[in-house]
Parts: sequence; C-alpha cells; structure tokens
Amino acid sequence: MGIHRAPTLLAVTLTLVLPFVLSTPALPASSARTRITRAADLPRLYFRGPGNTDDLTASAEAFAPLAAAVRAHIEALLTDYEIQDRTTLKNLHTTLAHLSLLEGKDDEVLDHVAEARQLEEKPDERLLGITFYSEAIARARREARSGSGDEYVSALRGYLWRYLDPLPWSEVRQILARDRALLDLTTEHVIPAWIRTPLAPEEKYNGGTIISLGLADRLIFERLLLTLILPVKSNFMEAFDNYSGAHQIYDPKATRVNIWRSRSATLAPDPRLTPVVVAIWDSGIDTSIFPGQLYVNAREKPNGKDNDKNGFVSDVNGIGFRYDGTPTPQLFSPIDDADKRILSREREMSRGTADFYSGVDSPEARAYKESVSDVAGDSPDLDEVDRRLRNHAHGTEVADIAIAGNPAARLLVVRQSFRPERGATPDRDGQWWLKFALNAYSVVAYCKAHGVRVVNMSWILSPPVMAVTPGSSGLELDEGARAARECFAIAKRGLTLAIQSAPEILFVAAAGNTNQDATFSEGIPPSLELPNLVCVGAVDQAGGATDFTSFGKTVALYANGKSIETRIPGGETMTVSGTSLAAPQVTNLAAKLFALEPSLKVAEVIELIRKGASKSPDGRISLIHPKRSTVLLAIRNDKKRGL
Repeated sequence: MGIHRAPTLLAVTLTLVLPFVLSTPALPASSARTRITRAADLPRLYFRGPGNTDDLTASAEAFAPLAAAVRAHIEALLTDYEIQDRTTLKNLHTTLAHLSLLEGKDDEVLDHVAEARQLEEKPDERLLGITFYSEAIARARREARSGSGDEYVSALRGYLWRYLDPLPWSEVRQILARDRALLDLTTEHVIPAWIRTPLAPEEKYNGGTIISLGLADRLIFERLLLTLILPVKSNFMEAFDNYSGAHQIYDPKATRVNIWRSRSATLAPDPRLTPVVVAIWDSGIDTSIFPGQLYVNAREKPNGKDNDKNGFVSDVNGIGFRYDGTPTPQLFSPIDDADKRILSREREMSRGTADFYSGVDSPEARAYKESVSDVAGDSPDLDEVDRRLRNHAHGTEVADIAIAGNPAARLLVVRQSFRPERGATPDRDGQWWLKFALNAYSVVAYCKAHGVRVVNMSWILSPPVMAVTPGSSGLELDEGARAARECFAIAKRGLTLAIQSAPEILFVAAAGNTNQDATFSEGIPPSLELPNLVCVGAVDQAGGATDFTSFGKTVALYANGKSIETRIPGGETMTVSGTSLAAPQVTNLAAKLFALEPSLKVAEVIELIRKGASKSPDGRISLIHPKRSTVLLAIRNDKKRGL
C-alpha cells in the first residue's frame, strides 16, 4: 500500500498517568565506549506513558518527564557508545535539536542541526529536512531576542527568504512540495505523518504504554508543531509559495520530469520468447485478474487433494502458508464488505494523495485535502485496518508490476502470512521463527522444482522487540534481548540457507521504507549479502531518492517507487508508493532478460542490469534502465553469433 498514512488526530483531553523509566542495563563507562554496528544492540528507551500517548503533548506538565527521559537517554548514547550508523546519529541529533528548541536553548539547537545536516546523505533532506523548521525558529529568536511579537515574525520572514532564495530549484522542488502539503494539512487537531523514522511496536499494559524512542521522537515533534510551528505556520507557507513562484515558471503538472517512460522495455508477443516462471513471495495474489499468465502445475488438480504427492494440496498455481506456518491451498487473503469499502475509498483517493504531496493542484488533490479536513474523529483500529488491507492487496500490486509488458511471464504464487488473518499485530514466539525458517527452505525448494527463474520478495522481517514489564531488572532485559536475537538468528539463517540452495534463481528484495541503512537495521532479506540476491531502493519519477527509501551497501539498484499505477484485487488500478513497488520492476526486467535469452545465468542477468543502469542526478545511486539492459543483451548475443 502507499506510504502516505491517514492523519493522526491529537487528543484534546488530558489523562495524567505518572510516567516512569524502567530499569535498563547499565551503560558502559565512557572511557570504554562500546562500538554499535547494528540497531538491535542500541539500548532501548523504556518510558511509561498514558494509554493514549498523544496526551503527553497536550501540556507542558505532562510532556516534561518524557522530554527529560529522552534527553538523558540520547546524551548517554552519544557519550558512552560509538554508533556506526550515520542515520541513527542524525536522528539522535535531530531529536536533541527539537528538545533544545522547546527549552529555548537556541545555540544548542543550531549545533545539533549542524550535526544532523552533516550526517544526512540525501541532498534534498539536507536542505529542507525536518531540522529546517527548528533552525529557522532558533535563528529568528536569536535575532529578535524573543519568541513572539512583530520583531520575531519579521526576523523569521527575513531568515526564510535569505535561506530559501538561493536553493537550487531542481534539487528541492519535490521536498518543498511535500513540506508545503504537510504544513497545509497541519492544524491543532490534525497532524499528518511527518516523520519517516520507524516506530518500534508499542507495548500496552494496565492502561499504560511503554514508549519507544521512535514514538518519543514523534511526540516531541508534535509538541514542537503545536507550540512553535503552528503559531507561525502562515509565514512558512508564504515563504514556500514565494520561493516556488519565483522559480516555477510553468504549470507543475506539465513540467514534472518522468525518466521512466523513455527507459521502459516492452516485449511484444513472439513465439521465440521463452516462458519464464516468476514467483511472487508475498501476501497472496488475486489470480483471477491474470488470465493466461499464471504458472500451471500440470500434475496437480484443484480437487482438494495432493495429486502430485509433494506435500501441498491443490497447488495448481502455487503454494501458501498461514500465519501459524501451516500450508494452505488459499493463495489470497480475502476481506469483508466493510474493509472493501475502505479499500475502494483509498483507491479513489490515491491519485489525489499522490498529486497533493507532489504539489500538483489537480481536482483529485483538492478532493483529497477536503477529505482530510472533513475528518471528525480517529479510529483506534486504523493501523489494524491498514494491515488487513495490505495483506489483501499487496501481493497483487507487486505481481502486476512484475509481469507488466512481458507476455512470456508466468506467475507462481507463494502466499506468506506474516500476521493473523484479521491483520492484528502478531505476538511471535520462538516457534514462529523456527517455522518461518523451515518454510523458507520449503518455498525455495518448491520454486526450484517448478523452474522458477526470479523470486520477488517485497517484505522485511526485522529483529523482534522483546516485551517488557514495569520493574524489569537489567538481567531480565538482557535475557529477553538475547532470546529475541536467537529467534531472529534462526529465521535469518534459514532464509540465507534457502537462498544459497538455489544459485540458479535470482531473488529480488525491497530495501524497506524506513529511511535507514539496511545493513545496520538488519531486516531480512535486504541486509543479506548473497550472489543471487539483489536489493532495490526507491526513487521518484525524476530519479531522485525518495524520502522513505532505505539504503546502504546491500542496496545495489534503485527503481521507480513513487506514485505507481498498479492493479489491486478485482482488477481496478490504484496509485501506490514504496520500495515494495520498486523491487518488482527489477524482477520485471530480469524476467524479460530470461525470456529473451533463457541460457543466461543469474550472475549474467545481474551484470546486464547493473551495466545498463545509470547514475541518479546527484551521482550517488544506480537507476535501472530496462531499455539499455535489453540492448546490452542484444549486443552480447550478436557478439556470440559473430555478427
């Protein structure tokens, strides 16, 4: 599904719950800083808040204990640990900048903003990322020697003009449109999802919530929005509009750059093409919308029996596993009528959502804005509904992209349920991880037996977060963390061995949508380094890295992952974004190369894709170029024939 979430509504009532910080393992002495090379080794924040965590942003009194606990936690991390990840360090300094701004410590704000910007790897985020607001307010307060009044507003407006005017339009156009759109939606009652950092699962008990650092970051920024940004919102909006008006000469809808149209490679129906089996290992596929392009197991029948004696019942078009790890012949996760209505509404609004956040003033964008403004209440089940809809639609969206323009592609379904059928957040124990590892091996063995050439994996399993309870001792926390890591190690080892067992198959993974280093965060499969595995990040239509894409040394290629039109169950189209939609474009290209030349080995296909790729506008990343890769294949074949 798309990356743009429904707005989060702030609670207007305050429920005071005495916060406290749970006991944590003792931090090492600063003279012997511990080197941190993976996210799972970072000490966690354990802060108890109210059941409705948004209550913490409603008053200074409720917010103060959280702010103090977060500051102490982050300062200890920076002092006592040597963190080997730029994104983590950037996020820590960003949070300290926000806290310092709320505390009126403007010199500290500017110091932390400078650190955060130096650590930022995405050029547009470095110029107009989330620290932009803190810096602008801090500099205006320093100049005016006040945080209110006419002199402060004048100083803020002057700084915004001086900062924005020299920025390169081509580099900041997209992020400026996003920032303006988000600020436009923001009110004292509605705060859209501004922050892209991942949130660890909330742990609720006895009416309270254990607040993670990721959740604390969001709450801190919400407090900053309410108290410092919203009062001068009109000044930021005016500055954005003035800058855009001075640099944008033509209609933005007409001037949007789309490099992907000229790069596409479509295969015409040709009897010389070799059918290529493409497995979509995902949440399931509505096979009814792909007539003529499904892989068919000729030895099996849809009669509820295991005709070919391979352990799977009625596996005519593929196999499936329920959340508990047991096989199922059902290759698709259905939803009820209520969820269908929600999905239909999301589909209708998806184009407008994409236009709105891209700065396009279309009728669909205006309708989207009106729909957000008209929201009168928040659903506590919103996240659960979103998970159910993703379970239902995700695999079909991916499959539609993976076989587009390739009449030789044959879809083989591998349904994998990562959560219970109703979409609730799962409680995973050691047995779940073991079953996943064993099933991963079964999946790959099945793909080998049925001639699969490419497997698309647009999903990520992250190291599990251990549950905690008030009063947990350091020893208990250590043991819980160790148990969680052992569970994850089982799944990681199982998936690694499974992929290694099929060197003749190319596996394509999505990098993830958490704006993190894939290696540091350790999610699988994107953190794995294997010769027959390619990890794919997401860029926009112009080829610039999206604000959500994860990255790192394992992310070798990037493809379009912004505002993609793809089919959902039932056959209607929807506009979606995410690395989940970038990965199947590499799968699509690989399948076309195999269809054109079935003798290709996996390493040769990867090399053709990499050699055909071009650098992004900023020169940092490699963008796939399907047309060039197919031309390179034709040149290769001509040379082999001596032409």
